[in-house]
Amino acid sequence: MVKLCSIDDFKQALLLLDRKLQEMDAKPIQIRAIGGFALMFHGLRQEEQTIDIDSLTKAFPQPVLDAIKSIGKELEIDEDWLNTDCATLHGFMKELAPKIHWLDADYPLAKINLKVADPLGLARSKAKAVHDGGLVPRGTDKEDIIRILLSFGIEDIGALDKASDFSFIKESYPRCYAFLAEAGKW
Repeated sequence: MVKLCSIDDFKQALLLLDRKLQEMDAKPIQIRAIGGFALMFHGLRQEEQTIDIDSLTKAFPQPVLDAIKSIGKELEIDEDWLNTDCATLHGFMKELAPKIHWLDADYPLAKINLKVADPLGLARSKAKAVHDGGLVPRGTDKEDIIRILLSFGIEDIGALDKASDFSFIKESYPRCYAFLAEAGKW
C-alpha cells in the first residue's frame, strides 16, 4: 500500500530534491501545487490524506524525474510523489493556470520555485475535476469542493448562488453545480 503523506513528509522530500538538484547543478524547476498537498498546505484537508504533490507545470526533465523516484524510494513514499499529471488533463494548463493566484510556499529552497494555489484557485481546480470526472472516479474531489466552499462560509446552493467570486461554478462547470445542488446543506 502507498503511504499517505503529511506536509512534513513532503517538505522533507522537497528539501532532498532541492539538495539533489544543487548537486546535479540542474536548472531550477517550477512547482505550481494544486490538489491534496495544496489543500493540506492551507489547512483545508487533514494531514496524511494524499500521496503526491500535483504540479500544474510542464513535465520535468528526466534527471529530475529520476531524482524524484529515488527520493520516493529512500523515504518510502510513492515514487511519483511529485508529478505533472494534472497538466496533461484537458483545459487545466490553458483554462485554469492563468486564473489561479499562486502563493509562495516559503520553504528554504534554492533550485525549486514552489508556489501553491490560493483557496479560490483550488475551488476552480476542484470544480473542474468534479465536472470532468477527474483522473478516475473519486469521491475526494467532491469532498474537497465542499470543504473549500465551507471554508468560505458557503453552506448550501443558495449561498453559492449569492457568492459572486464563485459564479464560475454555475457558469463553467454545470455538472459540479448540479452535484452541489443535489447535495443539500453541506
